[in-house]
Amino acid sequence: MTIVNVNKSVKLKAGAAEVWNFVKDFAGFASWQPHITSVEMLANGDRKVLFKRGNTMLDRIKHQDDGAMTLTYELVPGQETPAGAPPIKSLDATFVVTADGTGSEVSYTIEADVPPPMVELAPKGIGADIDGALAGLVTQFGN
Repeated sequence: MTIVNVNKSVKLKAGAAEVWNFVKDFAGFASWQPHITSVEMLANGDRKVLFKRGNTMLDRIKHQDDGAMTLTYELVPGQETPAGAPPIKSLDATFVVTADGTGSEVSYTIEADVPPPMVELAPKGIGADIDGALAGLVTQFGN
């Protein structure tokens, strides 16, 4: 397995506190991330995500710091890769919201452990998911 890291950011018109309150709503991602069909929060705090491509995955919050406006979530370890889903051993995704004048900037980083044959393709797929999420934020808040 090989670690692939993709980071992108976007500047938004809305202030950092308003954007942070929106981004940290872990159950609300399907409302603004176009690659997600639905999100179901489980009793143990894990989140079951149904993707547009038809697969589901379990993830959970790994770290959240309201003061630093940082949210990191990870795949729940030990789950089997569903048919049609990319074979990812582990994944950490981090949103960081910072003030930028009267607006804000959101950085979204995904770090995934992928098999060697996927190393060249993974950044494109991960990048597309990041692009979609950031475009969802632009639709919500403008830039």
